Amino acid sequence: MRKPISVFFEKYENRVARRINAVITATASIRNRFVLVNPNTIDVNNYPLMRELVEETRWEDKMNEICYIGGITKIRGLGEVVESLSFLENVRLNLAGSFSQGDAEFETQLKSSPSWSKVNELGYVNRQEVIAIMQRSKVGIITSWPLPNHLESLAIKMFEYMSAGIPVVCSNFPMWQEMVNADKFGICVNPLDAKEIAGAVQKLIDDPALSMELGKNGRKAILEKFNWSIEEKKLINLYQII
Repeated sequence: MRKPISVFFEKYENRVARRINAVITATASIRNRFVLVNPNTIDVNNYPLMRELVEETRWEDKMNEICYIGGITKIRGLGEVVESLSFLENVRLNLAGSFSQGDAEFETQLKSSPSWSKVNELGYVNRQEVIAIMQRSKVGIITSWPLPNHLESLAIKMFEYMSAGIPVVCSNFPMWQEMVNADKFGICVNPLDAKEIAGAVQKLIDDPALSMELGKNGRKAILEKFNWSIEEKKLINLYQII
C-alpha cells in the first residue's frame, strides 16, 4: 500500500499548499518542489548564529585528533569512521554524543572494534565543551550513509566545523559535493569506504598548509553565506509580503 498512499498524500499536500499564504521549507531542494505549487515558497536554512562563531585556534595548538559531534548511530557512518582509525597512525577520534536508544547491538559492535582504543568517548557534552572539542581537533567528520533523508539534508554539524575553522571530511552526496567544490572547505569521500575516509583524514593531518587553507575557506563561507543573519531576513521579508 506504500505507493498508492504516497501518491494520495502528495496530492493532498499539494492541495493544501496551494491554499495557504506561504510555504517555508528546510532546504532548497524541498523549496523547488513546492514553488511549483505555491509561488510564495522560500527555504530557510538551519545555519549557525553569528554570535556563536567559534574562536579560532592556532594549528600548532591542536592535537592529532579528529572529531564527530552528534547522535551516534550506524546510519551516520560511525562504524566506518571508527574502522578508518585502523588505517591511521597517531590519530584519535573525539566522539561526542550519545548512542541511540534501542541500538545496544551497534554500541556493542562498535566498542568491540580493535580501533575503539583510539576513540576518546566523551558522551553527551554541553555547548562550551563542543567548542573546546572543535578547537583542539584538526578535522571535523560527517560521513552519513547515502540514504534518502541524508542526500538532500543540510547538516548543522558541517557548518559548526566550518565556523571553528577546521576542514571537513564529509559524504560525497551531490549537494554536499557542490558546496565543497564551490567554497573549498573540505574533502568529500565515499561514506561506506573506511579506507577512503582514512586517506582524506591522513592527507589533512599531513598537510597543515592545506588544512589551514580549507579551514579559513569554511569560516569565510560561514561569515559571508551560511549564517542565520541572512536566513532571518528572508523569513521576515516573507512575513511582510504576505
